[in-house]
Amino acid sequence: MVVSQTNIGDVVLTCPVLDILRHDFPEARIDVVVGPKAVSLFEDNPNFGIKVFEKQAPLRNKVTWFIDLCKGHYDCVVDLRRTALALFLMPRYATPLLFGRSITGHKRDMHLGRLRQLYDFDRPSQDKFAIVTTKNDEQFFQWAIAPELEGQDFIVIAPGAADSAKRWHAQGFAAVADHLSASYKVVFVGDAKDVNIVNEIQKSMKKSSLSLAGKINLRQLAYVLKKCSLAITHDSGVMHLACYFNVPIIVLWGPTDINKYAPWSQRSVVVRRNDKCDRCRDPKSDKLHDCMSFIEVNDVNNAFTEIHR
Repeated sequence: MVVSQTNIGDVVLTCPVLDILRHDFPEARIDVVVGPKAVSLFEDNPNFGIKVFEKQAPLRNKVTWFIDLCKGHYDCVVDLRRTALALFLMPRYATPLLFGRSITGHKRDMHLGRLRQLYDFDRPSQDKFAIVTTKNDEQFFQWAIAPELEGQDFIVIAPGAADSAKRWHAQGFAAVADHLSASYKVVFVGDAKDVNIVNEIQKSMKKSSLSLAGKINLRQLAYVLKKCSLAITHDSGVMHLACYFNVPIIVLWGPTDINKYAPWSQRSVVVRRNDKCDRCRDPKSDKLHDCMSFIEVNDVNNAFTEIHR
């Protein structure tokens, strides 16, 4: 069993661990513990079973959930959250409870390091087992999205982020999207909370674009990202999902720790103006983060030129 994370981006960062385990132990039954937000990433995936943990569930439900885990009789627990589950499940093998508390570096590498404490794998797997798109996802793309693209290559823009301090302004995205529309079809993505943001951007644009915000699930989003030429995002779940599939990516970076969460695609450019943000320069300041406001349209357009060199 692998104990993953809750938020979508954090779950994606654990997927390289799942890939290694499935590649190296093809006959093993592997269950993954995730929060409700990330369930659709793993739906219809024959490689893993899903054990959904709802943090806000009543105590009675949590006890029932734990009893169900006990019935699994797991030989091994890879706990990427450092919970006490392994102490109660008593598997033959388990990741150390306290390992990793003082480790620094990228979150993906920290998860891989935690696995290596238990199992000295050769190298990360190049095969993608954790997030698997299906024939239905391909058919949905061909039926509902491809006709709108009219045979053009397309770029994905994800303007949403859970924290408003991570988000760039709508007018900037509109200007960048119009600029890119000369060569690509622009496709906006996001969840239901991002629909209003995308609508505002599209109203400010001079050229046409396609919005999938609030219309597709996470696995369909994964398929769209696999087909696109480039993704432009904030530090978000979409960013990490694009990186998992090694999509070229431009990331507009705000106040998040870049050492822990930087994009991990082989081709990526980060647009960052934290040096102008008072709060970023002085974490003790009582001012709000405003680093995203210093990013200019030309910064993003120049990043597009850079990533295509």
